[in-house]
Amino acid sequence: MRTFSEIQVDVNHASSINDAEALLLYSAELDAISAPQAEALANNSRGLALYIQGDRPAALSHYHGALALYEELGDRGGVAAVSSRIGVVNNRIGNYTEALSHFHLALAILLELDDRKGVAGVTGNIGTLHWRTGNYPEALSHYHRALALSEELGDLRLFASTTGNIGIVHWNTGDFPTALSYLHRALELHEELGDRGNVARVTANIGNVYGNIGDNPSALSHYHRALALHEELGNRSGMALVMCCIGIVHSDTGDYPAALSHYHRALALHEELAERNNVTIVTDNILSVYVQMGSDSEAQHLLTTMNDLHPGEPRSRIQRAVNRATLLERSGDLDAAAATLQLALSEAHEHGLRSLTTSVHKALRDLAQKRNDFAGYIEHNNEFTRITEEINGKDTATKLAIQAKQREIDAERKETDKHMAVLHSTLPKHIADRVARGEVVNDHFENASVLFVDVVGFTTHSSELDATVVVELLQNIFSSFDGICAKHDVTKIKTIGDSYMAVAFGTANTEQRTANSEQRTQNSEQRTAHVMPSEVEAQQIANSEQRIANQIANSEQRIANVAQAMMSSVFMWPHTGERVMFRIGIHCGPVVAGVLGTQRMQYDVWGDTVNVASRMESTSEPGRIHVSEALANALNEHKNSPPSPLSHASIERGSYTVIPRGTIDVKGKGTMQTYWLE
Repeated sequence: MRTFSEIQVDVNHASSINDAEALLLYSAELDAISAPQAEALANNSRGLALYIQGDRPAALSHYHGALALYEELGDRGGVAAVSSRIGVVNNRIGNYTEALSHFHLALAILLELDDRKGVAGVTGNIGTLHWRTGNYPEALSHYHRALALSEELGDLRLFASTTGNIGIVHWNTGDFPTALSYLHRALELHEELGDRGNVARVTANIGNVYGNIGDNPSALSHYHRALALHEELGNRSGMALVMCCIGIVHSDTGDYPAALSHYHRALALHEELAERNNVTIVTDNILSVYVQMGSDSEAQHLLTTMNDLHPGEPRSRIQRAVNRATLLERSGDLDAAAATLQLALSEAHEHGLRSLTTSVHKALRDLAQKRNDFAGYIEHNNEFTRITEEINGKDTATKLAIQAKQREIDAERKETDKHMAVLHSTLPKHIADRVARGEVVNDHFENASVLFVDVVGFTTHSSELDATVVVELLQNIFSSFDGICAKHDVTKIKTIGDSYMAVAFGTANTEQRTANSEQRTQNSEQRTAHVMPSEVEAQQIANSEQRIANQIANSEQRIANVAQAMMSSVFMWPHTGERVMFRIGIHCGPVVAGVLGTQRMQYDVWGDTVNVASRMESTSEPGRIHVSEALANALNEHKNSPPSPLSHASIERGSYTVIPRGTIDVKGKGTMQTYWLE
């Protein structure tokens, strides 16, 4: 049985990458410990796993169980983390008062604990709550605060999520070029992080922008891309949201059967997940389709059943009122229809929803004509014309601006791709990514294993061969060595002539560092209700150092595996048919590593350890691996331990054999005892 601390490290890592299956496995391990602290973490982990899988009610149940236990234990950090997660779930299902209460509880504790990362996460979640309730200025204020904190902390995951959320707010306020700029930046960051869940969300949101400007083919392309990702991830809530967006596009184009098919599939998923607010939104969309089709009996029946639903967001309430007024008008009750529309107009003005305001003015204008209300007709026609002209003028300018912005984004992306291609061709990928983020790469490693390999007799043989043949042979040899290093998680540093240098660091080298124009306007507002802001579910307790803890790998074993694989490689001299022989030297110890230059950058390693490793190679013999006493002792210490899970070792544990060679004189070090690695 593993200890609580060991399991907690794994839980933190699984939480940071939203690995639901791993969280459920670790929860079962924690159950066996039978201690309050373990029980609390098990509940918390199950809650997050179920939230990721889309089971909101079950997630809340486990979160509340964890909260009660953390309160009993007096664990303030635990209380804050779980309170924030409870707030996220309530926010997602439309319990905004409950969500805000838990967010503020978490924020107060995190401020008291001076947990700036936690504060940033909860601040962003409060921004999302304000977005959902239509308070865009307050949402933007909270998002920018969270963005500044995430940038200070160097938290790229939170920075990416918040960047996308800011794009969503700009979209809601009609600033489409700015929205696209933020959304594309967020997409790049999520792709860099390998966060496929958020890649799907942001992709769908970009589709929403195209849907808003009437570019339905581009919208559908992005929606289907997002839907495929959500299906791969098993994210049922994400699938439902995107299905609703696809339904809106079909409604825009008058394909009502296809629209209803997607709406009903989305509705079933939202009901299964108990997402009350989204159930209301999709039901309102279905009501709109019935009204557009003239299916008044179905529409009236549905409207009657909606009394027990969540009241919904302002857009849903206004569109529902317009549909209700249409049904009243068709039944002959013109006065009741007018009264209903006036209430809808007041709410549209209150929330600054200009597109919906035009729809309501048009409905009131047409109704005034039927009621012989000439003054009312003039009033609403003038307002409808005025606002429509403003919007249409703005739409034209907006479309042109979006096209220009898209060209700018494409050009920037091409330049970025070229830059990254150059970096990746000269630097290890995880180092290139750090350079691209603007980091100064200057690292110190307490323990690293350095290998040098040299081709025996290269000068003599190469003088007898054509230059093309020599280059081709070296290319084949070094390409093979590159593959061996990659397999064993060892970093190639450089080649110098016929020599090859590689390093295995003490920590794994691979780092893990989203109809008609009036109907289109109506559906744009419906679409807006199905935007998908990112929320921070797991960031409060994830610790970067703990995430790395599971990646610790034994550098000496990895470098030994590489040396043996290189020595076993078979290459032949083309002019003699003899086997190419290699000479290898290895030493381990502290090193300094960094990137030099600005044009032809190079990642290099320096220190006494490098000098001694080079000396081990130069004093080695053909076909032999010459190692220092430090390396031999390290292999002996790890002789009975399994190979690193990251090393993909091809050698059974305990099979390393080192034979004393004797002593050699090493410049600057004096006499050293050395060994042969068989």
